[in-house]
Amino acid sequence: MLKERELRNIAKAAADKQLPRFSVSRIVAEPTLDSEGNDALRIVFVLPSEAVDAITGEDALKLLVDLHDVLIGKGDDRFPIIEYTTEADFDEADGEDDEADDENEI
Repeated sequence: MLKERELRNIAKAAADKQLPRFSVSRIVAEPTLDSEGNDALRIVFVLPSEAVDAITGEDALKLLVDLHDVLIGKGDDRFPIIEYTTEADFDEADGEDDEADDENEI
């Protein structure tokens, strides 16, 4: 399995490629489980507020497919579960989580 820093770098490269018109301010990558209990990756892209509503379904799908393909190519078969949020919403949620781990952020 890939380390968190490498996961964030891969996610950043995929976002730069698939969402070039949006500026990703932070990326959080952490292990999680999918709905069937399999190992997965939770990847949160923190974007400007205007970008969150501007991302199309096609944008999201292209990012997911690209990210998944790169992970498989690197030998990590965990499925990426992608979330998008704004800086304000992320900071609010992060403030509620006393167990937050800043090492998971880029």
